[in-house]
Amino acid sequence: MDSLDAPLILVVAGWVTLLISLSAGRVLSRSDVLPDKPNHRSSHEKVTSRAGGIAIFGGWIAGVVILAAFSGTAEITQAALAFGGLAAIAFAVGFADDQWTMSAYWKFAGQVAVACLFVAVFGPLSIVPMPFIGETTLGIAGTFLTVFWIVGFMNAYNFMDGANGIAAGSACVGLCVFAVITAFLGAPLVAGASILMALACFGFLPANLVRGKLFMGDNGSQSISFIVAALGIFAANQTTGLVSAMVFPVIFLPFIFDVAWTLGHRMIRKKSILHAHREHLYQILLRSGVSHLKVAMLYSGLTAFSSAVAILMLTQPPA
Repeated sequence: MDSLDAPLILVVAGWVTLLISLSAGRVLSRSDVLPDKPNHRSSHEKVTSRAGGIAIFGGWIAGVVILAAFSGTAEITQAALAFGGLAAIAFAVGFADDQWTMSAYWKFAGQVAVACLFVAVFGPLSIVPMPFIGETTLGIAGTFLTVFWIVGFMNAYNFMDGANGIAAGSACVGLCVFAVITAFLGAPLVAGASILMALACFGFLPANLVRGKLFMGDNGSQSISFIVAALGIFAANQTTGLVSAMVFPVIFLPFIFDVAWTLGHRMIRKKSILHAHREHLYQILLRSGVSHLKVAMLYSGLTAFSSAVAILMLTQPPA
């Protein structure tokens, strides 16, 4: 891609992504596609479509195809399309769960499969910063750590998708910051994919944040979380550790902390961590009367703070 044309192509891809997610979200919010009926764990009172992931992923993949088509090199085109194909598999796993309510084991198997496919296509995490040691080559351990991170984050993000705007809003903030980081540190393809997903999430928010007319569903949470987790690994490898593998774990620390605290608390009380519940910190806030909007703003703000910490982290030696 000619350096003079690159901004124009990214702007076109961004507008296409935003318009598709925004318009599709508006249409789907009035449809009965993938209806979510309220139950004892729900925070909504009427049947609502959980097809928002279609709008988010549809907008993102359209933007990625535009970037791939005008990349100017076969290598970038192939990488973009391969990554988009893997994200489509993650989307399909979530869509199947929304449609047929798969067992936890089948859903887990799908997550592991797409994580393993990512390792096979793009390779595992190769370098990670270790406290007091510095950059460390992982070897075969990188494969297991990569699969663990992708599968773990896909589940953590899914757990946190229970309040209007919390998952999409935080992703929008974190991905915008990550796009800036990767653009400055030599991973332009990752930066492009990140900003497109941020725009796709932003386009989804009008239908979800204020009145909750549309949910992203597992089709949205699984595709977004896979893209986030995989982009973090891809950027770390592409820049040979210049973009630390710890960037996304730090950016999304509010989500990771909430999940870890909640599961740990349930284990201490000898309650199953596999059974559905309403004991996450954000769910406690909702039950105490805090609005969805305020909870979403709180977690987006915490994500912004964690993003600042991630930038500060990159200015320090790996050790």
